[in-house]
Amino acid sequence: MATTGTSGQESPTTKRERTLSMIGGVLGILMFALGFLRWLSVGEGKGQRKFSGFAFSMPTTAIIALSLAAGLIALLGATERRRGRGVPSAVPTGMAATSLLLAIGVYLGKGEISPNLGAHVGVEIGLILGLITAAVQTVVLGMGLASRHDDDDRDTRTRR
Repeated sequence: MATTGTSGQESPTTKRERTLSMIGGVLGILMFALGFLRWLSVGEGKGQRKFSGFAFSMPTTAIIALSLAAGLIALLGATERRRGRGVPSAVPTGMAATSLLLAIGVYLGKGEISPNLGAHVGVEIGLILGLITAAVQTVVLGMGLASRHDDDDRDTRTRR
């Protein structure tokens, strides 16, 4: 049966979905914290400059923002206990997967970020940890999505 608002009688599936959504939320908050680390560097030697994930006009900001939004949507949905409200799964999973794909794209395309300095763009620890976090978040939220089944929501009008 679906979750009731105050009874605490949740099915094991609903409990698992809530737990996975909360873990996804924590990973989104972790991604926000990782944004303060250095994600990319430009140049070499004494002239090298390192940029955090939140640096102005950097593609890494989108990676962080999508992961954080996915995590917050999953976390807030998991903590909402009103009757008839389920744990959201498709939207946060899609956002986490988008964050992962962007992280992969930035990692693979780092040499083309700047037309003048492309060959001198390097990867820092923030991008690696962000990539791992986005991957784990996508897997965790995807597991929650894969375990979804609401027998009460089936449309019986189409059956004959």
